[in-house]
Amino acid sequence: MCFVIKTKMIRIMKNPIYFIGLIAMLIFVYIHCVGYLDIKYLVDNSQIKPVEEEQIGDADVMDGYIPMTDEEYYIDRMYAMKDNLINNVGMDEDQVDEIINTALNMERQDAIDYLEKECPFVADMQDYFNSGEGKKLGTAKEINGYITEAIDKEDFMDYFGRKYSDYLGIVFVFFCLIIFPFYFAPDNKKDTYELLHTKPISCRKYILSQLLGSILVGLSAVVLITLIAQGFVFINKDKFDFAISTAKIWKYTLWCMLPAIIYISAVFLLFSILFKSPFPAIPLIFIQILFSNAGVTSVDGKFSYIHRPGAITIRYPELFFETHLSDNFYPMQVFLIALGVIVAAASVVLWEKKRV
Repeated sequence: MCFVIKTKMIRIMKNPIYFIGLIAMLIFVYIHCVGYLDIKYLVDNSQIKPVEEEQIGDADVMDGYIPMTDEEYYIDRMYAMKDNLINNVGMDEDQVDEIINTALNMERQDAIDYLEKECPFVADMQDYFNSGEGKKLGTAKEINGYITEAIDKEDFMDYFGRKYSDYLGIVFVFFCLIIFPFYFAPDNKKDTYELLHTKPISCRKYILSQLLGSILVGLSAVVLITLIAQGFVFINKDKFDFAISTAKIWKYTLWCMLPAIIYISAVFLLFSILFKSPFPAIPLIFIQILFSNAGVTSVDGKFSYIHRPGAITIRYPELFFETHLSDNFYPMQVFLIALGVIVAAASVVLWEKKRV
């Protein structure tokens, strides 16, 4: 069994697509994560440079942007509506001033109800004021205070580990969609398939060797990229204003990635046996990628991602210091592992039934 695993791993790791995928993932993760390593305490406001308006959506604390309070966000949206009514709708400026000033002197919900009455042509007024979380360009004092408060809750590398696993995870599942068919397809060639079903090969050993081999192929890619990331952080550790424990990167990487690797490997294995081809598994995994990235809108109109059962990617789209593990993170990841084991067990049963 070890020989089979070793042989198949060597074959797939010699495939140029494997190395192209590694390089592509490494570049993607570097581009999206390297900026977080520039987060530090500021000396004065001269270090803060506003970004272009179209880039504010992607700006984070290293760019000088921090979350608004609920009240700040409400006021910001109020003045944004004022500009919109004047510049886009074409309402009289004095009339708009009167409406907005009246609204600002009301309680929040009463103000929203008032604006709905005065501006019935504006759709989803509730959603306008309650959806999303604003960010603002902070002062050095505000930014330093925000960073200190966040670091008191968790280590810097906890936040970085979550962002790293987020970006690696989203690109890694596409890597699996490309590389796993090359891993499983050779065993479905006619001569090989018939030989495997007629030779006295232990069903469980064959399934286990296929499953472990594919898991190790996926895990090897994750380990290589994470070792490079860990080395990069370690080399630059003297530049940080915070204590750095690179082991935290592994904690989040393995907990976020390993269950997905086990599950995806098991699904490709099952479909390879069921359809004599791994390619039909691709649409299912792609649908699960979309399912994993779908969010929900809460009763107060705010959109957020949630960790669903069966999700194969874990998203942390919040600002760097706003990321956190969901309450059901560990149970959901254990559930995904169990789901992979069940799928692998189904592969054993199906393989046994197909034997000649």
